[in-house]
Amino acid sequence: MKRYFAPGFGRRVGVVVAVLSIIAQVGVIALGGWGLLNVSMVRDWLTVGKAVENARIDEYVARAGLSSAGRFYLLAARPTLHSPETFDESCPIREAGIAVLGCYSVADDTIHLLDITDDVLNTLAPVVAAHEALHAIWARLDPLERTTVSAEIEKSFSSISDPNVLARLAPYESLTPSERVAELFAILGTESATVTPALEAVYARYFDNRQACVQLAVSSANTIAEISNSIESVGGQIVAVELTVKDALATYTLDKRALAQDIDSFNANANIPGYFPSSSDFTRERNSLRLRQTELEKSRVALNKLIARYNDLVEKMGVLNARAMRLNTALGIDTSAMPSVPAEP
Repeated sequence: MKRYFAPGFGRRVGVVVAVLSIIAQVGVIALGGWGLLNVSMVRDWLTVGKAVENARIDEYVARAGLSSAGRFYLLAARPTLHSPETFDESCPIREAGIAVLGCYSVADDTIHLLDITDDVLNTLAPVVAAHEALHAIWARLDPLERTTVSAEIEKSFSSISDPNVLARLAPYESLTPSERVAELFAILGTESATVTPALEAVYARYFDNRQACVQLAVSSANTIAEISNSIESVGGQIVAVELTVKDALATYTLDKRALAQDIDSFNANANIPGYFPSSSDFTRERNSLRLRQTELEKSRVALNKLIARYNDLVEKMGVLNARAMRLNTALGIDTSAMPSVPAEP
């Protein structure tokens, strides 16, 4: 059974103290040959006519800016919303650290969508639904139109300069030409703000407001990037502060030991009659030790501030990691395959 997978998020960042994170780049899980050419329109009409009303699917249609035709082909592929447990049965191919959020099955012409309930990523589900609808639409295009549209897809792809979109498309370079162009049709339609006028005209059949879908994709990517960048930033700060604390602690320890030895020596010498030639020599050395005590206390206070800063950063990292964990769980990512890295020096 060939299945086509929609975008998913969730790779481990790899910062020293990061437990988990998610990034904006989407991983390709699996692709195969394309089928379902010349599907009977009568069968589609019968399927859509018997479709049970689903408020969530209708919400996805509205938020993704799909037209009545886009909605028709989404429903023609009998979309099913799944919990993580039932979704794994329908879209079983997984890769550690990547979430599969939807798939289109060529064999039985069905769409399966993970029911994303986390409020932070509620912008993502409509994009996935539209992405899978475009797979169903591509399966229904006749060979001649596919050839024409494929040329426009390649033109659109060659003109893309947005690094985020290019990074999103990079994994598809290894696919066969037919697989690659089919996947690009779904990705460009839901995630690229600019395509050729001819390709835009094709998408206009299935979208009343395609830019609405693109903006949802951008919003979702920004959310993922914000979390990932925050973890990487805080992780870098923790490493830097940790090194500073180690250096400051080493200096403080040496200075404290040296001062303690000098104080002991001073006290011993003070008990030796005639050791200090004059009272002014005694006072000068005593004042020097007191000044060193004052400076050492300043170092101790500064060191404690550094340690407090380090602890605050570790606590912040814990909050970020917990947030990433929740999102990974909402996206169906198996976090057990992503071991935690202790935030300890």
